[in-house]
Amino acid sequence: MQLRLLNKGFFKEDVIGAFDFDVSFLYFQKEHALQHQWIALSNPTSKESNDITCYIKLSISVIRGGDENVQLKIDDQPADDMAKVIMPPSIRKQYK
Repeated sequence: MQLRLLNKGFFKEDVIGAFDFDVSFLYFQKEHALQHQWIALSNPTSKESNDITCYIKLSISVIRGGDENVQLKIDDQPADDMAKVIMPPSIRKQYK
């Protein structure tokens, strides 16, 4: 599954940043969800594909038949709380 942030215009659709999720990664999180999580996005189509192009804070859940729906909560954390940013795999390798 891929999250893409686009700059949409009348005749264009430029990718600002993208992040690939493994559905099983999301499913095995507490309550099958990430809540108020900062994600670093990179642009896989640019020459600098290993550079972070932007950050996005999201809440997302994955459920299957028989699972109970998760109530995503309102974010009460400050906007600058970026202590645990999830990095794209290609960028993560650079910082090890």
